[in-house]
Amino acid sequence: MILFEGYVDVIAAHRAGVENGVASLGTSLTDEQANIIRRNAENVTICYDSDSAGINAAYRAASVLTNAGCTVRVSKMPEGFDPDDYIRTYGYESFQNNVIGTSLTLMAFKIEFLRRGKNLQDEGELVAYIEEVLKEISLLPKAVERDRYLRALSEEFSISLDALKSEQYQIYRKLRKNKDISAFNRNNNNNYTKKIVAKKKLLPAYYNAERILLAHMLRSEDITIKVKEQIGCSFNIDVHNAIALFVYGYFEEGNAPDVGAILQRIEDEQLRRIVSELAMLNININISDEELSDYIKQVLNYPKWLKIKDIETEKLEALKQQDIITAAQLAKKIIELKKNLK
Repeated sequence: MILFEGYVDVIAAHRAGVENGVASLGTSLTDEQANIIRRNAENVTICYDSDSAGINAAYRAASVLTNAGCTVRVSKMPEGFDPDDYIRTYGYESFQNNVIGTSLTLMAFKIEFLRRGKNLQDEGELVAYIEEVLKEISLLPKAVERDRYLRALSEEFSISLDALKSEQYQIYRKLRKNKDISAFNRNNNNNYTKKIVAKKKLLPAYYNAERILLAHMLRSEDITIKVKEQIGCSFNIDVHNAIALFVYGYFEEGNAPDVGAILQRIEDEQLRRIVSELAMLNININISDEELSDYIKQVLNYPKWLKIKDIETEKLEALKQQDIITAAQLAKKIIELKKNLK
């Protein structure tokens, strides 16, 4: 579904071939309107005017729609245009391809929105901007999504990825304490203990690998050093990253292995319970280098496999559309990615 500001835009878009357009008829989308939209569609693309009021309204509407359970994207109108103006100037096909077809993910839109009006050459404004983006990243439900945007921040501003991950987790903890975090993430943490008591064979390999590595790290500084060098803060489960950070810091201070001492440093009750469970895991203390390497591979390869699956889905879609060239290019990309698996 496409959400416009006014009925004139809906009519113009309908003439352009957009048959599922609706209008909020004002700059503020209400919760009631969002719930009606959600009953009729899961995916919503916001297409508001390009002026400041329209952009601000799109940001607010995105939040309301997300709370209603919608998956949101946002179309970027060229400066000075509303949808009706654009269609009359550039035509129906251009609107479909260059406006609706190039819509941004909600997170990408938020990053652009937060950047507006800021001088990122100024250190103070840059720090404020990064903190705002990290807060939004903390609200993302999937670890792969969070990792993607953290890496983008790291590359753009030449900031240590580990430092960003550490700061993001601290923000996440504050949000959770203030009950601002999304229901998804609250449930994810509250249900952690229930998940790990399930039969081991039902848990993903990377999940078990992360737990086994952490259990070894609690007992061995040497293993902790190896894991830090190869994984760092790239565990796929948030609470596992948090535990790893505590263990890294503990051994960096020159302390001897002592689960009790580590537990005393952890204030978060949920993390304390998990560390206690990990400490009681029945593991092979004399783990070989090969076994350790295998567990590390499972952790690092999981996001790569997710990416491969996404591309495989794109390839199947290209084949359905009989786009043989694109399908072949994607197949080649899949082969290259599989070669890069450690």
